[in-house]
Amino acid sequence: MPLAPDTPVSGGRWSDQAAGLRALIARPGCRSVGLNGGRGGSGATTLAINLAAALAQRQRSVILLDEFEGLTNAAQRLRLTVRYGLEHALRREVALAQLLLPTAAGFAILPVAARPQLLASLNEREQQWLAAQFEATTGDADFLLLDTRPATGAGVPSLSLAADDVLIIVSNRAESITDAYATIKLLHTEYARREFRVLANRVRTLQEAELVFGRIREVAQQYLGNTVRLRLCGYVPEDDQLKRATRLGKTVLDAFPEAEASMAFRQLADSMLRWRRPAHSADSPADFVYRLVESSRILNDKLGQR
Repeated sequence: MPLAPDTPVSGGRWSDQAAGLRALIARPGCRSVGLNGGRGGSGATTLAINLAAALAQRQRSVILLDEFEGLTNAAQRLRLTVRYGLEHALRREVALAQLLLPTAAGFAILPVAARPQLLASLNEREQQWLAAQFEATTGDADFLLLDTRPATGAGVPSLSLAADDVLIIVSNRAESITDAYATIKLLHTEYARREFRVLANRVRTLQEAELVFGRIREVAQQYLGNTVRLRLCGYVPEDDQLKRATRLGKTVLDAFPEAEASMAFRQLADSMLRWRRPAHSADSPADFVYRLVESSRILNDKLGQR
């Protein structure tokens, strides 16, 4: 469920790389939101799927960019067959548009997992080709939701650096709160991210959501001072019907439209439609490719130093 107004905590330094990565995702008019979870059952993928469905119900065109592979990614959760991945497109075996997976919930999934070594090796002509492919594929999307790898994992998740907005998913568990703060600290100190939205998941009440947010805010203020701005944008309650819908391979809005979680997702979608656009919003879809490649080169260098 959303909160209004958002609750801030405050800003730090800027860097050319981070500024470029903000412009990585979309053209003007398209809002890119990165969902970043961690341990402790944060439920970021489930949230991404259902939030995409809620925005689609609001007659918005939504593409979910999935940075995960394996049995727990968004496509597998919805029982979709994945025939191609981003690496197939990078090898020119298929067009990027052939990766798009339409869902019964009204949005599409675009698998974007790829080895950073492959992206880092693209030359200028290959980048231009991929940029044109991405522009054609994203079309007139209103929202790009990014189901990103946790920043607490190996290397740095490129899509977390790309989004207009970073949405930190946190549950009321110690390891989830620890990972949420670690993500904020990393993206701020290493990549000059100043603003973060926080969504409390699997909590029982607004009071519990505010308590979880307060813990993160307190730690951020203690160790990062006033250089970071945090906003609590809402919460999704613990709901057995959400878990049941996931097991059925459906969104909760489709399986149980009157569930408490369904109402929370619809309210959160309505809230997102009112979010102020950040000054660093993306300028061009082509920037996605150029900045993604640059991010992959940074990540590839980091992995090579291990």
